[in-house]
Amino acid sequence: MGSAGTARGATHARLVLGVGAVGVVINAVDWFTGGDPRPYHAFPLLLVLWGAADLMQAARPDAARGVRAAAGVLMVAMGLAVGVPAAAALVRGDRVDWLDLVVGVVVLLYAASALAALVARRRTRGPVKEPAVGEGARIGENGRHERS
Repeated sequence: MGSAGTARGATHARLVLGVGAVGVVINAVDWFTGGDPRPYHAFPLLLVLWGAADLMQAARPDAARGVRAAAGVLMVAMGLAVGVPAAAALVRGDRVDWLDLVVGVVVLLYAASALAALVARRRTRGPVKEPAVGEGARIGENGRHERS
């Protein structure tokens, strides 16, 4: 059962990686031919990074964590580049691109939840207290799986 879920996850990661790669190529051609890159052109790159991180998770978890962090930074930068001008237009009373404003708000919520998770993880990782000599679990204390 466990291997079927792993195979399915790898298949989905490959699919996301492929779709993202096609999007990156399309956006690169659009950028070179039309000029004026837009922040949302980075979205397919996010797909590539997330797919690559999922595929690397089993073999290189530290590298996968770094790729996910890079994807998070890229997403926050993209959301700020889109959301800040939309929020400024809303404050000024100009025409507002509501999709850009919603993307900015969602990315802001993503960044806040990621920061809260990081703070919570740092708080739970306190100094590890070693048991004193003579303290600790006795035989059979950890459950039925132990043999006595």
